[in-house]
Amino acid sequence: MKTFALILLDSAGAERFEHVRQFVGADGSGAFGILGGHESMVVALRYGLARFEDAGGAWHYIALPGGILRFKGNTLSVVAVRYFLGDEPGVLVERLAAELARDDSELGAARQTLAKIDRSLIRRLADMAGHGGMVQEGLGS
Repeated sequence: MKTFALILLDSAGAERFEHVRQFVGADGSGAFGILGGHESMVVALRYGLARFEDAGGAWHYIALPGGILRFKGNTLSVVAVRYFLGDEPGVLVERLAAELARDDSELGAARQTLAKIDRSLIRRLADMAGHGGMVQEGLGS
């Protein structure tokens, strides 16, 4: 069986695997598989699990919140904000869900902070406009 290289990239770095037999992932239209020698392609992966089989026949799982897959020149590249790699799919899905929940919580806190800053700036601008109006009136007298 013809093999290919797999490169996983995220915000923390990259990992490369040689002699991959097959890859199974999913996009908006459903699951698909890739074997060595596949034609070039680019797809948007959906949230969930993908998997690949190494030369020894072992399957490895990748949990990701979506990403971009590109196959060209017998090399498969998967780019995601983050991914979790391992051999136990249930554990990986739990890690991904926990990470996304943490990110959502941090994003919510950041939005609240930005809203407070916005309100503070609006108050200061209103105060400055009020004081500026008085100063201008005082200069004209």
